[in-house]
Amino acid sequence: MTKKIQAVLYSAGVFRHYYGYNYFQDAVLLAVENPERLQSIRKEIYLPIAKEYHTTITNVERNLRTVRDALIKNGGIETLESLMGCSMWYGKKPYPKDLISIFADYLSEQSKTS
Repeated sequence: MTKKIQAVLYSAGVFRHYYGYNYFQDAVLLAVENPERLQSIRKEIYLPIAKEYHTTITNVERNLRTVRDALIKNGGIETLESLMGCSMWYGKKPYPKDLISIFADYLSEQSKTS
């Protein structure tokens, strides 16, 4: 599943050198494991990641926004639309929580068809 996340991120121009890359990958895996974690994202996703990487929740959130911004800047909207199967909302940046949810939903569907 990690390879699928990497492939999608790479296709959207987001590479390992971005702060937040590993946080994003881990966040998606946690959301795939239990989608209800997205309802309490700070406690159920950001906190475990912060503990694992010996950082703060604030740093996790900020670095996830870095991934989001890189994805948008590098033309990743088309990638997100492909994952969702519909058009994105324009004029607004998606929250990191939204991106995590989009990736988690996509990966969950992929694992069902594999």
